Amino acid sequence: MPDRPLSDFHPRERLASVPHTTRRFACRSALALSPDGRTLAVVSDQGAGTYEAWTLPASGGSAQRAVTVSEHAVRSLCWSASGELLAAADRGGTELHQLYVRHPDGPVAAVSVDPAGRVQRLLSWNAASPDGRRVAFSSNARTATDMDIVVADLDTGSERQLVTGAAWHVAGGWSPDGARLLVMRVLDNTNQELLMVDSRTGEARDITRHEDDVQHIPAGWLGDGRVLEITDQDSEHLWLAALDPQNGRRDTVDHPKWDVELAVSSADGRAQIWSVNEDGYSRLRWRQDGRKVQERDLRGVCEDLVLSADGTRAAFARISATEPWQVWTLDVATGDARVALTSTFGVPSAELVEPELLRIPAADGDIPCFVYRPHGARGPVPAVLYPHGGPEGQSRPAFAAHLTHLAAIVHRGMALVVPNIHGSTGYGRAWQVAIHKDWGGIDLRDLRAVSDWMTKQPDFDQKRLAVYGGSYGGFATLMCVTRIPELWRCAVDVFGVANLITMLESAQPNWRRFLARWIGDVERDREKLVERSPITHIENVRCPMLILQGENDPRVPKEESDQVVERLRGLGRRVEYIVYSGEGHGFTKRANAEDAYGRILDFLTKELLG
Repeated sequence: MPDRPLSDFHPRERLASVPHTTRRFACRSALALSPDGRTLAVVSDQGAGTYEAWTLPASGGSAQRAVTVSEHAVRSLCWSASGELLAAADRGGTELHQLYVRHPDGPVAAVSVDPAGRVQRLLSWNAASPDGRRVAFSSNARTATDMDIVVADLDTGSERQLVTGAAWHVAGGWSPDGARLLVMRVLDNTNQELLMVDSRTGEARDITRHEDDVQHIPAGWLGDGRVLEITDQDSEHLWLAALDPQNGRRDTVDHPKWDVELAVSSADGRAQIWSVNEDGYSRLRWRQDGRKVQERDLRGVCEDLVLSADGTRAAFARISATEPWQVWTLDVATGDARVALTSTFGVPSAELVEPELLRIPAADGDIPCFVYRPHGARGPVPAVLYPHGGPEGQSRPAFAAHLTHLAAIVHRGMALVVPNIHGSTGYGRAWQVAIHKDWGGIDLRDLRAVSDWMTKQPDFDQKRLAVYGGSYGGFATLMCVTRIPELWRCAVDVFGVANLITMLESAQPNWRRFLARWIGDVERDREKLVERSPITHIENVRCPMLILQGENDPRVPKEESDQVVERLRGLGRRVEYIVYSGEGHGFTKRANAEDAYGRILDFLTKELLG
């Protein structure tokens, strides 16, 4: 097949993505349904080239702009019972979200805004009270190191602190009568606790036990006053439980052998819907009024999931490896589902590739891996190793809107090897927590095993291997080129961590507790952190590199990439460095995304196929 331009692989519009791990400690969604389930809201860039909120009939139809904030990108949504559409938006990729509201048939107005843009706010999918007059959100306005729960009155504009303390707190849903608020206290990716809070007095009570590496993720309330939670209490995998907040008893709603990845309950507590991650693929399950559970095999991946307040309709985003993203709506009573909104590719689905799921042998356990092989390949082909970000994320057999350029890499004639090494979610608690305070340890052993496997594949050209990753995947890329330098023809690092010491020292104040538990303590673990940092071994790099970075990145500061580029150039290595102004950890502006992914595709094509 002739090479197609990258534009053929970009969806006509991008749908905003909220990865499952991000949602687990932020409860965010880029979808919302009106209280009666008739209108759907989505965050996409179909208008001015950056993310805005759009509304359309839930059964499908023309979309209309709903929330646009000048020079900001909308990030997450919540629809109140009284009809207001709430949105969080940030400027320049800083993740310092401000909160806005669009009143029914009215203008967009500020709810909670810091003119200086220094306060971070997080808006949950179920942040609005049952009467629609209050919204609960996370904020670090009191002190930069903590995320408190603040309640804003949508009528008066007044705010009050409901839950404060030295922790990261997230609003997890109001009880059906509005008297209590479920709050998640986040310690790290595998350790959360739940509080039940009196919405009038702020009196809070722990309703989960304090245990290390046990997850408690709020999914709303049931009509009988119990809490719906995703948990791995007494289990290797995440399951769905009904928790009695009075006595701590848990009853099973669903306990599959795989993880329950997303779950929501309607505001009235009558309907619940959840997604099960079966070896990377999603299966949707739901019930109404406690009746028999229904299910639907998505033959793809559930990327986002919400319910209307009355529980009549659900909406979910579906992605796959061979189709553009789709937003579906589902009638909870009948199970009828339809595509309400989708996009198009310029490349036919028949030219795209479904991956093969393999297990690659390794010293610490076989590594799940999706392998994409180009159609009609003749002779050994180049191969690109693509470790995912996180590291507590998961590569799935699908491409979200910001990853469709990976399909173009395969279409050009390069194989794509996408492993879920230790630290990945979806394979049980032990697999995930193995990365804690062991960055550059077990993950490097896994990367060596995958790289060794690649060198033994007869259909891969061992002289044309590349590695490419972003965020933690960038850290993994830098480990590969510094610790396994002899294998790589070229490499691409997108805002990757290079120096674990400077990463910890320059982290956002409200992230520092996470990073100390997750990566290590700068003082106690300094020697190990220095040894595990790719920058320590940068002189080993042999291959040319392309490095991309957002100027305002709050998660992996620009200094990380600056260090790598300065050292490589000082050593006389070939490196191309592009910094995107007005961008953070990812690309909110479509023009920047297309430029970045075009550079990556061109670089890999030139180095591996030229």
